[in-house]
Amino acid sequence: MLAGIHLAVALPVILMMEAKDAQFLQGRAESTAESQREDAPRKPAPANQAPPHEYAAQESETDTFDPCKMWVHYAPQHYIVQLANFPAFVLTQWRVLCPPRWSLSGMLGVGSTWWPTPLSLVWQKQVDLGLALLIAMQWFFIGGFPLARPRRWCWEPGVFITLCTVAAFVLVLIPVFGALSKLPMLFAAVAWLYWFGLLLWKLLRLAWRLAARRMVHAD
Repeated sequence: MLAGIHLAVALPVILMMEAKDAQFLQGRAESTAESQREDAPRKPAPANQAPPHEYAAQESETDTFDPCKMWVHYAPQHYIVQLANFPAFVLTQWRVLCPPRWSLSGMLGVGSTWWPTPLSLVWQKQVDLGLALLIAMQWFFIGGFPLARPRRWCWEPGVFITLCTVAAFVLVLIPVFGALSKLPMLFAAVAWLYWFGLLLWKLLRLAWRLAARRMVHAD
């Protein structure tokens, strides 16, 4: 059930981002074709001629421009998908500019360029598919093997994160309250910290029990 809820929230956002990328690429191609038609009657410059100063200045600025050092503003929908599925997001680095090489986006070369290209959109769809699969697997295990069983079911970390995700998604659907969607996801981020703390505690306690059993058998 948790996997289905999170996929129902993430898939519309993923499809919306893919549609925006395709629309941007189509608009850029149309503007390029239009500019080429306007510049067609002009005589091209000789190959051995130095470029004008304004173009040289633009090229030098482009060479020193590093998009990885810029602060990028992400839409609220990004934060919902990323924080609601934090482990899957860390592995894929979904929709992150300049992702690390060990991530799925880094290995496929997605996000290494400022503007999307036809090839990058193809690889981005593969990252989107990988994110969807990881979301399903992640919430199947989190929901099937809960780390805590509180008296109230809503305080279980996985359920609490899901409730925050649904609340944030509902707020995003209302344009007036779209900016407030980050507040539930802030609580979801705290719940993830609690979940990882529980996981670490469980693993340490399991390792201690195994070590104690070995010591008993050795005696």
